[in-house]
Amino acid sequence: MELVLYDTALRRKVPFTPADPRRVGIYACGPTVYRYAHIGNLRTYLLTDLLVRALRLLGHGTFVVQNITDMGHMHQDRLEEGEDKVIAAARAAGKSAREIAAFFTEAYFRDCRRMGFLPADVFPRASEHVPDMIALVGALSERGAVYGGGGYLYFDVSKAPGYGALSGAALGEGATAERTDPSIHRHKKRPEDFVLWMPAEPGREFLWDSPWGPGWPGWHSECAAMALKYLGPEFDLHVGGVDLRFPHHENSRALATTATGKRFASLWVHAAHLLVDGRKMSKSAGNEYTLDDLASGPPGGGGGFTAPEFRYYCMTLHYATPMNFTWGGQAAAARSLARLRNAFRKAAERATKGEGDAALLRDRFREAISDNLNMPRAVAVAHEASRSAAGGDVARSLSREWDAVLALGLLPGAAGEKQGPEEVPAAVAEMARERDERRRARDFAGADALRERIRAAGYDVSDSAEGGAHLRKLQGERGGNE
Repeated sequence: MELVLYDTALRRKVPFTPADPRRVGIYACGPTVYRYAHIGNLRTYLLTDLLVRALRLLGHGTFVVQNITDMGHMHQDRLEEGEDKVIAAARAAGKSAREIAAFFTEAYFRDCRRMGFLPADVFPRASEHVPDMIALVGALSERGAVYGGGGYLYFDVSKAPGYGALSGAALGEGATAERTDPSIHRHKKRPEDFVLWMPAEPGREFLWDSPWGPGWPGWHSECAAMALKYLGPEFDLHVGGVDLRFPHHENSRALATTATGKRFASLWVHAAHLLVDGRKMSKSAGNEYTLDDLASGPPGGGGGFTAPEFRYYCMTLHYATPMNFTWGGQAAAARSLARLRNAFRKAAERATKGEGDAALLRDRFREAISDNLNMPRAVAVAHEASRSAAGGDVARSLSREWDAVLALGLLPGAAGEKQGPEEVPAAVAEMARERDERRRARDFAGADALRERIRAAGYDVSDSAEGGAHLRKLQGERGGNE
């Protein structure tokens, strides 16, 4: 069954044809780790998880790269005007920016496990890939697309073929495309040009040497450099929130295509915004909810909600439809999920029957996810199946197959349910075995990358004195920010 996806660049649904069905290359924009992820962030990251799960159900293999932005983008003396999120959070907590980034990276992984997200194959940290960003700027300079002033380097967007095709931005009509220090704009030739390298001021924590002097890279070069490193100049899918379409994705695409002369991502998929009670989330409005806030329940009292219940709530709307979170809507979603689980469990206890119905239901579920990840329709098929004649082994088979995508725990022991503490998934054990082999081969970078994937999957790995590794399941509870 052919997967059809909405391509932001083409502004229409198109058949998805991967270059290699055995290894669909996906780049997903990840978190800037200076705070806990809020539910709007998690709804966006759910899109990547559903996409990967749907591709696997349809018979494809996947290779997913999701960045961790763990370094700041503002001059230290301009924090009051335009807060550098990582550094400002560190200042407030009395810690180094790297300590803050490490703490919230682990918090992000915990939230991903609670949401049932499959871990990416690679979680590159921006701070560890600055040499790749410097190399990218060098390649752009060789193509005459870089100019400088006042110690800054800028990308000349007029050198980027097709600039604006992704977002609809037109040259000469745009405003300054930065989330960085306003002082960098004074040297630019045109508003749309953006910074590639910034000079470092004394005392800056994030600092690297470069051919242009000590400094640090601009935001947009990060994802472009890391995507090129792990996926090459052409890959299948780039995923993120609609708020990143411009300037970040437009500019990342411009850098990569100008540097390589290749296509970069074949198809761009964006998740719509999440509002709370019709309003944008913000700390000042008191509506920037996290999973812990959901677990505590609505202000003023009432029961709390689990991460799978929030996941279900998200799947009652299409990923490209703006979502308006309300406590009443979340409560209704929790009740609906409870009914679905109970119905499947009762069906599993009945005598086995309904094989004919199951074949039709399977086709309809696959048709739903193949139609641009139409999860509301897929969930509706699951509800219909739970009320159908399907029972016993048939109901159990449907729940296992569909929970590989839904991850809601339709039956005890199905995808989305918590495993016993003694169980280690085969995929995690295999990663631990491969990590041990890489350590013995002195491939420490590869071993460290595998350890991060193991942690993202909910386990920690330690090395024994006599050789070999031990796996330990991480606790899901969130600690304080001491």
